[in-house]
Amino acid sequence: MAALCPHMEQQPMVFLAPSAPLYGVSGVLYGIGASGVEVVARPDHALPYGHSNLPTFLASQMVRRLKSFRVLDVDELLVELGPPA
Repeated sequence: MAALCPHMEQQPMVFLAPSAPLYGVSGVLYGIGASGVEVVARPDHALPYGHSNLPTFLASQMVRRLKSFRVLDVDELLVELGPPA
């Protein structure tokens, strides 16, 4: 399955997490400038949900928080998942 994707490595790693709650979003902050609506910031970190700048933020990616996880390769993941039903 991983061999079908040209962007994957030969042995991709998998993060197996019991929980991955949504944290916030990555993107661009807009505001009013001299020429109207314009980009005012490109944060290099995610803005958490509830942040006061979210109403003028154009999100491009959602971010999840992994508090605990195990790193497996694909073969280990298949063993972990068990045989197909």
